Amino acid sequence: MKYYQNKSILITGASSGIGLEFANQLNEVGANLIITARNEGKLNELAANYHSATVIPGDLSDKSFPGQLYNVIQSKGLEVDILINNAGFGSIGKLLKSDLDTYESMVQVNITALTQLCHLFISDMEIKGEGGIINVASVAAFQPVPYMNVYSATKAYVKSFSLALHEEYKDKGIVVTAVCPGYTKTNFQNAANMSSDAVGIKMLPEDVVRQSLIAHKKGKNLVINGVLNKIMAHSNRFIPSSIALAVTRNLMKKV
Repeated sequence: MKYYQNKSILITGASSGIGLEFANQLNEVGANLIITARNEGKLNELAANYHSATVIPGDLSDKSFPGQLYNVIQSKGLEVDILINNAGFGSIGKLLKSDLDTYESMVQVNITALTQLCHLFISDMEIKGEGGIINVASVAAFQPVPYMNVYSATKAYVKSFSLALHEEYKDKGIVVTAVCPGYTKTNFQNAANMSSDAVGIKMLPEDVVRQSLIAHKKGKNLVINGVLNKIMAHSNRFIPSSIALAVTRNLMKKV
């Protein structure tokens, strides 16, 4: 992974789960990290053990924070070679189980903040003539998911947006990779109130991140983590949507 050595890499949602694993693996190969999340204490604890890490705490559900994050990075004289948009959350249940404030925050974090950060940092990458963006989507991006209706819709946006962005900027030396993990062993399930036995085989964050970094290094615009997840994602092209939705609904009911 020498490709990432000495690169300046911004990771959102870096205090836990897949974001934390991105930070750990990239630290091991000598990247210069900029880490952000709401948990300032955890970020400082991590930075104390990393060889090079700048902590900028904040909440991406705050509409003003993406701009503030960019301005703080600029004021510190830092450049971002690779942006990893990992921060995101979901909820489970019928639409009325959660209130509108929850859905507004979900759209803000999963879609709006991600788009804002891409817009801000890709302008600098275009001037340099190189750069990279890794946007963490989900296998839920390939199929509407009953009982995770808003979440699956936001991840469909992330996938579609990322693929389009890669096509727009690949000739400028910028690689945009959409990462689509399946059910991964993180704190996401607790936050979404999911059963620990839900949705099949759990992947480890270490595997998801390793596969994602390899794919991005190779210039790929999409990585679906795990063989079974690839089969599930691509099978939707051959199954009528009514059947796929019914199967997904029955599966999610068990959650």
